[in-house]
Amino acid sequence: MSSKRERDYLDRHKQIRDKLMELVSGGGRACVDVSQLVPQLGMDIRTVRAHLKIMEVDSVGVFMDSGEKQFCTKEGVVLLANTLKLNRTDIR
Repeated sequence: MSSKRERDYLDRHKQIRDKLMELVSGGGRACVDVSQLVPQLGMDIRTVRAHLKIMEVDSVGVFMDSGEKQFCTKEGVVLLANTLKLNRTDIR
């Protein structure tokens, strides 16, 4: 990979990761629809999904469905687990 292509790739990856973290942390959301990321980033959906797959391998988060439409960060999964735990204790 040429150094310019590599820089462009890394810049795109960072941009996607930063936007993902902004959306999850800013709104108290656990997961993000991939279709919401695409217009905010100005990238095509295949590019965004490919970078999210890499983030999944790097344990940044996981796709929550087989169609790869929802992506949850680790923090988002913890938030979901805590919410479920709180709801579960409310039942008792």
